[in-house]
Amino acid sequence: MKSYQYLRLILFDIDGTLISTNGLARQAFSEAIEEALGRESIANTYDFAGKTDQQIYTDILRGSKAGDEDIERLKDTVFAAFFRRLEERLTADNVTVLPGVRELLAALEVEQAATLALLTGNMIQGARIKLTPPQLLPYFGFGAFGNDAFHRHELPQIAVERAYDRTGATFKAKDIVIIGDTPHDIDCGRHLNVRSIGVATGGYTHDQLAAHKPDFLFEDLTDIDRLFTAIFD
Repeated sequence: MKSYQYLRLILFDIDGTLISTNGLARQAFSEAIEEALGRESIANTYDFAGKTDQQIYTDILRGSKAGDEDIERLKDTVFAAFFRRLEERLTADNVTVLPGVRELLAALEVEQAATLALLTGNMIQGARIKLTPPQLLPYFGFGAFGNDAFHRHELPQIAVERAYDRTGATFKAKDIVIIGDTPHDIDCGRHLNVRSIGVATGGYTHDQLAAHKPDFLFEDLTDIDRLFTAIFD
């Protein structure tokens, strides 16, 4: 790999981009909600993709006819139960690292122009739990998480501010690279004119992601040379 002159802040989504929990995280969240509610919810039909955990929680409870008072009252209980289930169930054997991820992260880690971080709808505790079994957490010293904002489009600016605090570098426009598997990942940084890279390893097809016009679009993260060109050139 050649060295690159211009610094990049590279922000990775987790679910469907770095890893798959093969339905275990969704199941754990649904169970935690229904345990707290004491009845069935709409969790089994709700689309989790690309949203923050706060939004998912609120949408499911509202859709399940819970009032605002119950939504606020049950929040800490639900997330505590969710994290407990994740800790108990996720292992190196049932968390799948998606194609090319390990190789790409290893290559970026040694590239001096690259600052790696997370941009995810997961609460920070959930992100750590998910990335620990496959040993991906050490690549990411910081990020913007689902407990930082209700809507995903608020997260890129938070990540940029944290990157400045960490590195002293001011990242703007195409210096900021968001890599994700949903339309929300592609769209969330448009107001900052970021560089968006879609990857069709989650619940959306190549054509569905292409309709949102990312700057670059890949089937997976295996072509390291093309990904480096997309990120740095």
